[in-house]
Amino acid sequence: MDRTDHVVKNLKFAAVSEFLLAVLKFVSRRVFVFLLGKEYLGISGLFTDILSMLSLAELGFGISITYSLYRPVAIGDTELIKSLMALYRRAYNIIALIVLAAGLCLTPFLDFFVKEMPEGISQLSLIYVLNVVNASVSYIFAYKSTLLFVYQKKYIDSLIRTAVAIGATAAQIGVLMLTGNYVYYLFIAIGATLLQNTVLSVKTDRLYPYLREQQVKPLPAEILCDIRRNVGAMILHRIGAVAVFSTDNILISKFAGIAVTGLYSNYTMIRGFLNVMINALFNAITPALGNLNATESLEERRIAFRRLNFFSAWLFGWMSICLLWLFDPFICIWLSEDYLLPGSVVALIVVNFYINCMRIPVANTKSTMGLFWDERYKSIFEPPCNLIISIILAKRLGIFGILAGTLISMAALPFWIEPLGLYRHGLKESVRGYFLRYLGHLLVTGLAAGLTGLACLAAGTDIFGFLQKCILCLLIPNGVYLLVYRRTSEFEFLKDMAGCIAKKIFR
Repeated sequence: MDRTDHVVKNLKFAAVSEFLLAVLKFVSRRVFVFLLGKEYLGISGLFTDILSMLSLAELGFGISITYSLYRPVAIGDTELIKSLMALYRRAYNIIALIVLAAGLCLTPFLDFFVKEMPEGISQLSLIYVLNVVNASVSYIFAYKSTLLFVYQKKYIDSLIRTAVAIGATAAQIGVLMLTGNYVYYLFIAIGATLLQNTVLSVKTDRLYPYLREQQVKPLPAEILCDIRRNVGAMILHRIGAVAVFSTDNILISKFAGIAVTGLYSNYTMIRGFLNVMINALFNAITPALGNLNATESLEERRIAFRRLNFFSAWLFGWMSICLLWLFDPFICIWLSEDYLLPGSVVALIVVNFYINCMRIPVANTKSTMGLFWDERYKSIFEPPCNLIISIILAKRLGIFGILAGTLISMAALPFWIEPLGLYRHGLKESVRGYFLRYLGHLLVTGLAAGLTGLACLAAGTDIFGFLQKCILCLLIPNGVYLLVYRRTSEFEFLKDMAGCIAKKIFR
């Protein structure tokens, strides 16, 4: 199979898988909200962010190993693959223990993260401990999914994850409806995590029997040194990412209250669904990009990035417009008007989504080139910048200030440092063209958003009005993009590629 075949196969399975998982999550969330309420929703979002902070224990090890696997997989060096996977297994077993120990140590300090501890939630410490256990066991056998990813067989992981999730979600909904007990809900989540990783491990061993061989050579010194260097850089990257993207719920809980955290978590769930779809798409593309960067010329890599960045600008611009005009109507239908946030806050959520997503093509290209070291110091300044600005603004503006702090910190550092590093050390050309294209994409997206918003004003507020807005959000932005970009070489390439992929999908 060529690169396109692998991308198409992974994409088909990922699209179906993530759609089914999203439907399950929205149904489960509706049952969760009406049976347990806003406070439990807020606690769930808060604990998710606390555990995201504990993911710092991973130190970016997975990304570093993934990069190291691209070349041996491309040339079929099974001995080196065995050595890398053995190192990966040992590291993730240690990480699982660190996450468990660190998480349990935070248990006595839960009051610190909440403005006013809700009285209606019993067994709060047990709920937190079960969340910690679930986070720690998620590392067991999970490293084997990386090998499937590099071999461009991510669809296997999608199938297993979807099958387990369907059974687990059905069981969780049943337990909530019968007992209303959140603790039982979490026990099912832990069992599902263990089952998913175990099945994934067995399947990977069957596909690649050499993983079961006991004779494993030590890693060559130069590769081990390269991994250590990349992990050292990724420690700082991980700290920066967690400080910016995994502290919002904690700050909102601290400065605005647990109920507001619950409202915000509904928006982040919808945004998270799009992020999952985006990750599935780029997980299908990135292994092919890694193979290309390992085998092709510098000029081919430049062309590939420009095409990827153009595709991303179109996709993320359209998604952002959809979020801007469909967020509130969807939540009104899904839950009720009682679960809405102010319009200014919703606009900030969308802007942060767009800017963060536009970092993905840069970050993924850098990871496949192994460019982790050059911008390590950026991550030292990013966390305090985000936290200080967010806390200052939160005291005056509440949740709006917290989200504004995230936006300001992104614009101040990673927005320009990350592409600068890619162009200087990877693509080896001026970054000026990238920022000019970024500005052009932003202006076109703003125009499309304004036209779409004007059209949506004429639609109703009921279910039929929502469907009208969906159609308008589909047609108007893509019509604007088509009109503006139809004569570009990147569009011509994407049009040909879309036709090729469509033929392979239907074939």
